[in-house]
Amino acid sequence: MSATIQLSTANLASALDAWYSATTDGDTAVLTLPDEPAIYLIHQPRGQVRWRTEGRKGLTISLENARERMAMVLGRP
Repeated sequence: MSATIQLSTANLASALDAWYSATTDGDTAVLTLPDEPAIYLIHQPRGQVRWRTEGRKGLTISLENARERMAMVLGRP
């Protein structure tokens, strides 16, 4: 299953939480940003997300850390 996250969503944390709640282990969301490599978020068990940038190795982080990383990537406080 693939999910689409609206990058213009006012509350980014809610969007990531909604994606995580709607998916199961192994489901992937691909986020594309202008002039940036794609970001792959892969649902992991126990509130974890595998964060992988296109062309690079990934790392498994908590959903909370994924929210923080996404805010940094989008340049939001």
